[in-house]
Amino acid sequence: MRYTYIASDNTSSDAQVLGASGQDIYVHEVIFGTPTDGKYVLFFNKRVAYTGDTSNIACKITQPTAAEGKDWVRSHKFETPLQLDGGSVHTDDSQITIIWEPVDEAI
Repeated sequence: MRYTYIASDNTSSDAQVLGASGQDIYVHEVIFGTPTDGKYVLFFNKRVAYTGDTSNIACKITQPTAAEGKDWVRSHKFETPLQLDGGSVHTDDSQITIIWEPVDEAI
């Protein structure tokens, strides 16, 4: 298993790359260090997603707001790992950790 830590909002720059070019990966879990109302994590099924990119979105996890009861998610484990082609992540939140691994290293 590997992990990638994203310290702060990266939506004004290219998405955080996870796997290598042409490498399939599994995303197992997302850990939210400081969940905040309405903040999101966006996974792309491509290695490099650019600012404002809306193509190849594989998954979006959004924190609930106060109007929704503010029952923040501290971690999200995928029942079946999310498989991505290289994979990259945008978030407008901070202190996010992604637990992932290359498919060819999966146990």
